[in-house]
This record gives sequence, structure tokens and C-alpha cells, in this order.
Amino acid sequence: MQNIVEIKNRIRSVKETSQITKAMELISVSKMRKSNDKYYKNTRYFHEIRNVMAGVLDHKGDIAHPYLTEPQNKKSFYIVIASDTGLVGEYNHRILSYAEAAINAENGGKRVYVIGQMARDYFAGKGLDVSAEFVDFAQNPSIEDARRVAAAVVAEFEKEDGLNVYIIYTAHGGKKNAAAKMRLLPILKSDFSDVALSNPYNSELDFEPSPEEVFNILVPQYILGLTYSCLVQSVMCEHMERMEAMNAATKNAHEMLEGLELIYHRARQEQITTELIELTGGAADRK
Repeated sequence: MQNIVEIKNRIRSVKETSQITKAMELISVSKMRKSNDKYYKNTRYFHEIRNVMAGVLDHKGDIAHPYLTEPQNKKSFYIVIASDTGLVGEYNHRILSYAEAAINAENGGKRVYVIGQMARDYFAGKGLDVSAEFVDFAQNPSIEDARRVAAAVVAEFEKEDGLNVYIIYTAHGGKKNAAAKMRLLPILKSDFSDVALSNPYNSELDFEPSPEEVFNILVPQYILGLTYSCLVQSVMCEHMERMEAMNAATKNAHEMLEGLELIYHRARQEQITTELIELTGGAADRK
């Protein structure tokens, strides 16, 4: 016969766990609604700035600029966005495994900036050198947070020739999220094959006061917009997956409780039956 006290303690422990996961689920629902609103507002901006940049590249003529020139040396620089905390289902494992595979596939020199404590800890455990880390804002990024990252990215690109800069983030795709990689710098026409120009130009563009000055201002702002969009999209996916993970954990706890309560009642019946047999046997012996 199983120990009834141990079963009761186990039931109490599972109930407490289910209360915690349910509370975390409700918190995630609230956060997801806010991040969802921010994501959908930002999505239009994300597509619009890519559309504008695609139009500029399509009609810039023979203008050359370091921001727009494909590097001869294949050195890679990655920005990887993960979360600051765990309990988010497959979110961190998916993005970090994807990032590690992408980084290891590169033959040239490679460096990494990480956003989120989970990314920092993951790459530290892998022994991969992390050039810079940005933590404690992955769950609620602001435009100023994105500006810090974008400024560091542009400075890194300008410091060294022949650098490809990529950002690895979680892209929202309906009910299923996926890890994605996007080049930030240099800005190449081939990266916009998925963009259908909404307002195509009919001739080459004239840049005032000069193409160099225009792109010196335009490109950093473009990088800022993309970085912020990737952060917003990633955090929305994070809250969505945490909500789903906590919901699944709560359901599992309830199923476990049902099984434990069944075991408890059986054990209790066995105990009562044993006590009745002992009482009956004792009464018979006294006769």
C-alpha cells in the first residue's frame, strides 16, 4: 500500500505548481496583448522602410557607398536576439540552435553581439567569444534600446572592411514562429527580392546635397528601424510562447492531479479495508 501522507504532499505540491503556472500564464496573456499591439503597429513600418530602401537601391544608378557595397572578404558579424528569462517553450532553444548553426557554417571571421541573458549564457557555455551583450530589455525593448544596438552595429561595420552584418531573430508567422536571419549591412539589392515596390520610380534619383551625405544619414536610420522591428517581433513571439508553455504546464498539472487523486482514493480504500479486516479479525479472536 502506498504511503498516503506522501501522496497528499505530492498533490499539494502539484496544486501549488499549477497555481504558479496559471498566474504566469495570465501575466503572459497581458504582456502578449500589449506586445501584440506594438507588433502590428510596427509591422507596417517594417514593410514600408524596406519598400522605400528597395526603391532607392533600384534607382540609385552607379552611385557607390561603403554601406551599399558587397564586401570582398567574407567576414560575418551577428546580432542574436533571445530572452532574458526561461520558461518560454522552444523559443530560446530554437533561436540559439539556429544562430549557432549559422555562425558555425561561416568560413570567415565571425563575431557575435547578444541581446538577452539566455543568449549570453548559451554562447558563454559554448566557448564562443561574445563581443558585446545587451541584457535586461529583451522583454520590453524601447526605441532607445534599439538605438544603442544600431549605433554599435554601424560603428562595428565602419571600423572594419569586408564585414557582413546579420541579425538573427524570431519571426512571427501566424500560429507558428520561426528563427530568421536578415542582413543589416551592407544593404544589397539582392536582399529585397521579396519586396514588391508600392510606388516604383520612373527614373534615376537625384540626391541632395550629395549621395554620400544622404546615405550617411539614411542608412543608420534604416538600421535602427530594422533592429527595433526585429526586437518588437521577437518579444511578441516570446510572450506568445511563454503563454502557451504555461498553459500546457497548467493542463499537465491538472492531469497529474487527477491521477494522483485516483491513487490517493485507492490507497485510502485499501487502508480502510485493511483496518476493517484487522478489527474483524480481532473481534473473532476475542470470541
